[in-house]
Amino acid sequence: MKITATFHQDSELIRFLQKLEGPEMQQAAARGLNEHAGEQARQSVVRIAATTGVPAGRVRSKTRVVKAAPGPSMTAEVVTADVAIPLAEYGNPVWVRDLNPMSDGKFGGSVSSMRGAEATGWNVRRQFPHSFIANGQVVVRTTKDRFPLKVLSMAVLANELAKPTRPNVPASERFAALDLEKRVVRQVIRTLGL
Repeated sequence: MKITATFHQDSELIRFLQKLEGPEMQQAAARGLNEHAGEQARQSVVRIAATTGVPAGRVRSKTRVVKAAPGPSMTAEVVTADVAIPLAEYGNPVWVRDLNPMSDGKFGGSVSSMRGAEATGWNVRRQFPHSFIANGQVVVRTTKDRFPLKVLSMAVLANELAKPTRPNVPASERFAALDLEKRVVRQVIRTLGL
């Protein structure tokens, strides 16, 4: 679609239109876009923490905003590290050793009646079969030998941020429809001094 407009040769109007094309307007638009991206990141951290049960500080430490640079086409992104969060960071994992009559009777032996360590993942407390706690992490043996051990983890933060099936994506799209234009227009009006 092409739109043609005819303006009077008023010097104020010409200066106004030239001001809209200048680098100040690109800087104003970039400021508005970066402001919106920062708010998107904050809201995404809150939503991901609520959905997955991962502490918000942990999600925030792995989330950053790549700011837009002023120019003809600008892009600001919210990026989360592609990291799987270990079960131990969700809360208080538990694995109890039973009192073993073959040991000294005080500390218990290496035998447990639990099916596995109990931990919280996705806001649900459950047992993870064949797992136990070593060095504060919920682990499982990968072979019949004593080592190697595999640390169990749950949410991958990058998936939570970007997969369309996750609740963060539709909420972010709704927020962008409401907020982005307002922030950019406000920064442009500030620059114009209106």
